[in-house]
Amino acid sequence: MSNRDSQAAGPPAVEQVLGYLNFSSGAADAQFLANLNRLFEDAGKEKSGLPAWLAVGRVLTERLAALRKDTAAFRDAEQAEAVLALVFDQSLPAYRKFHCDLLFHQTDEALFRPFFVGRVCEAVLKQGAPWTENDRIVRGAVTLLNDYLGHRPVAVLESQKLEPYKHELVRPIPLYIRGAGISCGPEREVVATALKLLKETDGDLLRQACLDPDALDELAIDPRAYDFDHPVNKRPNYHFGQWDPHHIDNRGYYRRSFRLTVWAGPLPLAFRNAMMSSSCLTVYISPYFAGMAERLWMSSF
Repeated sequence: MSNRDSQAAGPPAVEQVLGYLNFSSGAADAQFLANLNRLFEDAGKEKSGLPAWLAVGRVLTERLAALRKDTAAFRDAEQAEAVLALVFDQSLPAYRKFHCDLLFHQTDEALFRPFFVGRVCEAVLKQGAPWTENDRIVRGAVTLLNDYLGHRPVAVLESQKLEPYKHELVRPIPLYIRGAGISCGPEREVVATALKLLKETDGDLLRQACLDPDALDELAIDPRAYDFDHPVNKRPNYHFGQWDPHHIDNRGYYRRSFRLTVWAGPLPLAFRNAMMSSSCLTVYISPYFAGMAERLWMSSF
């Protein structure tokens, strides 16, 4: 277990999460995300009957009330108290309502994963005080979250600039964040194995695939529904996912990668079952490696 994992696994995890919510202005913090991930994992083990995201919200709210009585650092915890309510009671339901058409097929449990909830916390904090302006904060947080469009085949007209419809934009669900680790869930082993495979792959092969694992800050899945039979989806190269063109560093490297949730449909069933722990999850490798892996699997018979 890494030093970061051991810190996140200890009793102070709740206090560290609450400290971030109380004193941060929304800057990304890997330790906060790692601690939140651990709380989700613990909530899943307790079998309380509540979805993990609701259970974590309850734990944080109850612990904050106790800390305000017993700990001087949390006597003034109005920000944390307000942010918890804004995140779990308002922003998450508002996100679902905003995408009631786009994400109709997804459950709350599938969307409200640890790192996604962490990004919602960051978005709420970035709206700033006063924390009583609920409508402003929730509306701003949802708008800030929806930062990804992806492949959108539309006509290019010289006489008209076409802008995406605001409900097309979505916030993909992070499964891996550099420094915070891999999100808890049934696909954790798949993601860990895929990242390990890529780390150990020969550099020349990675360059041929235009893939640098060290440039990956976030790996996420696009939760939107996908229609393989629609004419716009007949080109296969983006079925496997893509780098986000809006997250490029000052050296020209892409830093965030997305994978569609359903691209494995054409692969043989046994290969999919061997590679995935859930039928709705992607094997997190590039198209080059996907084709290579399938050919290797087929040649074994």
